[in-house]
Amino acid sequence: MLFFPDLKSRHLVPELMDDPNLPPADHQLALRGLRRINRFSGTVSYLSSTILDLARQQSPVASVPISDESPWVLLDIGCANGENLIALYRHLAKHVSVRCVGWDISPFAIQNAQELALSSGLSEDQVRFEVVDALGQIDPTPLADIVINSLFMHHFEESAVVSLLSRSAQLARVAVVADDLNRTRLGWFLAKTGCWLLSRSRVVHFDGPQSVRAAFTCTEIVSIADLAGLENYRITKHWPERYALVWRRPPVRS
Repeated sequence: MLFFPDLKSRHLVPELMDDPNLPPADHQLALRGLRRINRFSGTVSYLSSTILDLARQQSPVASVPISDESPWVLLDIGCANGENLIALYRHLAKHVSVRCVGWDISPFAIQNAQELALSSGLSEDQVRFEVVDALGQIDPTPLADIVINSLFMHHFEESAVVSLLSRSAQLARVAVVADDLNRTRLGWFLAKTGCWLLSRSRVVHFDGPQSVRAAFTCTEIVSIADLAGLENYRITKHWPERYALVWRRPPVRS
């Protein structure tokens, strides 16, 4: 019989991928597994579709309108090694003019992201990566049209996620998209079985199910979004047992 852990409350412990002393061979094996899992999950495809919908909805009544000639600026907070953001750029660039910026607190992750972008033939005008602590002391004025984070919030305590969403709304001229795992029994089962089937990495085998145990439920994320001062946001569930919180900056009142 499959053992299901207690998922009534969050179980937040460090993930193995976050260990700075993780051997490089283990790190690379884990990244290969995560690449497969992300393709299977359709993460980039879902985010691309969501962002394009926001672009199509944009109108001149937005707080800071975007001209047709200007590229959309997309900021990814917690971009890790940049693979998803680079793939997202390729998806979006087929439909709209876009520039992508990735932030991560880890210099190691950003170095890897910069090397990956270079080897992919992308310039800094297309995809740029920077070492930034988004929860630290930064200028909170809008600097991107859409601010996203993906599989990032479950790494933090509730108070930090409140700050993250509030800061993201300050940084976004148009919208915020936060996509993460939904803490459910089905979600844990999919993570457990999927990680074993799609990866040989012990790191992935531990981190995948543990990520679900650390995740928020949709009910919890509603409470967090309210505490962050967001209004008129929507939360949509999608495959595989994930949710996307989408907030649009309200139009300027005349």
